[in-house]
Amino acid sequence: MALTIETVLKDEELALRWLPGSARRMVVVFTGLKARFGGQKLDEFAMSASQGGENNVLFVTDRRGGWYAGPDLWTRIVGLIGYLQRDERIEEIVTLGNSMGGYGALLLPRDLRVTRAIAFSPQVSMDPALSGDRRWPDVEATVGPLPERDLPGTVAASRTQYYLVAARGCAEDVAHLALMPGHRRVHRWILPGGRHNIAGGLKTAGLLPDVIDALVRGRKARADALLSRYAGELA
Repeated sequence: MALTIETVLKDEELALRWLPGSARRMVVVFTGLKARFGGQKLDEFAMSASQGGENNVLFVTDRRGGWYAGPDLWTRIVGLIGYLQRDERIEEIVTLGNSMGGYGALLLPRDLRVTRAIAFSPQVSMDPALSGDRRWPDVEATVGPLPERDLPGTVAASRTQYYLVAARGCAEDVAHLALMPGHRRVHRWILPGGRHNIAGGLKTAGLLPDVIDALVRGRKARADALLSRYAGELA
């Protein structure tokens, strides 16, 4: 089935792309660097996020690759998502992100009611003194203030279920997951492998669409089984 993604906003900072669905659920996909998800172009990934046309999908891209830093960018993003939620009569928001996009997916529950936040290889903190992660630029020095420095500190005030996935062999990604609080609503999977792009590994194994389907629907037992299968194949 062909899916048509419409660009609804594009400026120097931000791009929003919209894929309508039949249900009252909106999956907000925060893309990674190069406006992709786990190495996939958006039109390749759209079917997984939309679950065959069921979900409305909003792709959010920080075109500067700046982790949504700056005076107003995050405020704009939240306002536009809220507008679409009202205009499309959305009853449930689920967020999904990879790497830089994982930071956005985990942050949105601070500002809007999000049922589930799903993040693959996310950056939880941009402070290398906390995470030990020096792979990324100092965006506060080049772009402006981050929308949230203490992302783990936002978890307690939400009602969101958080799902985080990383590869064991990528020490920086594992360190980010360790910064998240030990809360019953925070669920972590650390899988075999050594790549930052765990979503790409799941795609290569043919499991990414099913894993996303399970997590978007909140079927943790199903996700456990799929991710255990992936781990077993790499053992």
